[in-house]
Amino acid sequence: MEQDKLATDELTNLPLDHNWYSKLANNFTIIQKALNDLDGAQARLNSDQDKINQDLKNIKDDNKIRDANVQSIVKILSDYDVPIAIVDGKVVDTTKEGE
Repeated sequence: MEQDKLATDELTNLPLDHNWYSKLANNFTIIQKALNDLDGAQARLNSDQDKINQDLKNIKDDNKIRDANVQSIVKILSDYDVPIAIVDGKVVDTTKEGE
């Protein structure tokens, strides 16, 4: 896709006639299109960021639920004298060697 180029240096060499006006007007058309493209890209980025933030929140919520479930399971098992506990976020066997 070939991009439109702004008329820059050539505007200074032209007399102030219709050709000069057309080139100047075309510059504004090109700039407006670029600004619209940027606005669209920003909107897509914002939407993507919102989706990523929602996915991250869902992952955090899922982790909290999983951690609560693991703690509940460990508590139930320890109530039945199963030698386990949560230490540093990990389920560990609490039996001592030699028992």
